[in-house]
Amino acid sequence: MWHRKPIVAGSFYPGDPDDLNREIDRYLAEAGDKKLTGSIVGVISPHAGYIYSGPVAAHSFNELKGLDIDVAVVLAPSHRARFAGASVIPEGIYGTPLGEVTVDAPLGGALVEKEGFAFIKEAHQYEHSLEVQVPFLQRVLGSFSIVPIVVGTTEINACRYVAAGISAALAAEKRRWIMVISTDLSHYHSYAQAKKLDGAFVDSLRSFDIEAVERTIATGKAEACGEGPVLTGLTACRDLGARGVEILKYANSGDTAGGRDQVVGYLAAAIVG
Repeated sequence: MWHRKPIVAGSFYPGDPDDLNREIDRYLAEAGDKKLTGSIVGVISPHAGYIYSGPVAAHSFNELKGLDIDVAVVLAPSHRARFAGASVIPEGIYGTPLGEVTVDAPLGGALVEKEGFAFIKEAHQYEHSLEVQVPFLQRVLGSFSIVPIVVGTTEINACRYVAAGISAALAAEKRRWIMVISTDLSHYHSYAQAKKLDGAFVDSLRSFDIEAVERTIATGKAEACGEGPVLTGLTACRDLGARGVEILKYANSGDTAGGRDQVVGYLAAAIVG
């Protein structure tokens, strides 16, 4: 059994639990009241350092407050290596400064046996894009188990294959679950160019046309470093009954922290039933 310890605590977010709680609570309070009243199947959240993306991520996690969720399925991109399919932690502990979250062995164990999945320890060990979602989940959900999945591909057919495995496992699940999709948008463009690129992504996402999302990125009209998780997660959510996407918040690092000459785009959205 693997105990995955935090690797970006103290850099991407505070390493002290009290400071971390206060920072997350401040972002959640600043995001305001929940915006949605219907069924939420999943959320999309950014994954940069909290001072940059935390104010945007809070809009997604605020929507999970008060929901009786047992399992969080978190899809994140691989920043260190590309590999076929996806890597899932089948069992163990996922730790943050706020405590330990149990890896859901029934779901993780079922997925790792499916074609297209494996457990690649190195894919998770130093990957920040999944880790930064967990403290927010701990703050809004309290007790839950986690299925940590790092998607190693952006090829749409491979993403569909991974999505089919996830949706098949979740379709039989009696417990309440939520899917969290980790992605940032455009990187290191001017403020105006970032808004143009990210606007194209938001428009395609709002359509809930997964092939349109893929085309928008493939043709260079938009960027998303979590393209694989987005394509995979949207497909799985659609297969599980989702009917659309609600955009909750867009901003970039020029709005939250830093200058406007080279910015990174951030999006909060909900996938709804």
